[in-house]
Amino acid sequence: MPGSSKEESASIVIEKSKVSIFKGEERLYHLLKVQSVQNDKSIFLENGILFVTKEKLNEIDLKLLIPKNELLFKNFDKFRLKNVFIILLTIILLVIGYRYLFISFSSTLVYFFPHNWEQKIGESTYKTLSKTLLEKSKLPEKRITEIKDKSQKIFKHSGLYKNPEIKFNKSNILGPNALALPGGPIIITDDLVKLLKDDDLILSVIAHEIAHIKERHSLQQIVEIAGLSSIAWMIFGLDESIFEEIVFIGINIWGLKKSRDLEKDADIIALKLLEKTGMSKTSFLKAIEKLTNHYCIATKIEKSVCMNEVKSGWLSTHPSGAERLKYLRNNIN
Repeated sequence: MPGSSKEESASIVIEKSKVSIFKGEERLYHLLKVQSVQNDKSIFLENGILFVTKEKLNEIDLKLLIPKNELLFKNFDKFRLKNVFIILLTIILLVIGYRYLFISFSSTLVYFFPHNWEQKIGESTYKTLSKTLLEKSKLPEKRITEIKDKSQKIFKHSGLYKNPEIKFNKSNILGPNALALPGGPIIITDDLVKLLKDDDLILSVIAHEIAHIKERHSLQQIVEIAGLSSIAWMIFGLDESIFEEIVFIGINIWGLKKSRDLEKDADIIALKLLEKTGMSKTSFLKAIEKLTNHYCIATKIEKSVCMNEVKSGWLSTHPSGAERLKYLRNNIN
């Protein structure tokens, strides 16, 4: 009993990392949290009870019962220099294989993925976003039709397997933005149309999103991150641990870096597409200037600093405005 030194015989049942204690058929305690486990036999519970098993707990039970932080240090005790060397060597070989084989061929692998499957992913994602981030557009129907009609000339020169639908939506969270989902649709926010105003600027952003869809960038990221996650699971196992958390934070940061690289690729492809369509490439440069200026005002960063900040930071999905403007000007000139 809690707070008592009296010893009684009882049985214990482990249920999802918690325990229930029975005396015969009677259940004394239900789903108590485990504070710690010592000597693989002594189980200290949250209500002060100490339950000592007759035999040592097996590995499966220990894994369920021992708190994450305690399990981590327990596993450290089992490490030997040889084991550490083998683990490090395995990680290095897997990372090298992933970096130089899997990633090198990921852009090729996505082309074996059926287009209709990719489009279903995009449509499903759009339905989810419509319930969370997106609202019905407040733009006049005539304005929407004008932009859609003018975008056809870009689609004509894009070489896409199938022209994606352009969806216009209001969003208080996304602000002036555009998104290309796997295989389409392309999402254009009301705020983007209002900010850019000029049709050529809006069309240049659509060209950028078309580039993402043509190169199947979203699908490529899904394939690469899935591959990296699989390697992490192979190394660290499927159980939740501090190691796993660190690994997946690393995967997310890597994903952001990859996203910035793909954004730059889409920018350059968009310029080529605009040129092929007979539109001025400077329209995209002006669009990015307006979007960058809007970002500086929204974040209240001093404009001279904001417009010249080349580094985008680890947690950014896009290159910084200044960095984009620099390489866009270089590619236009």
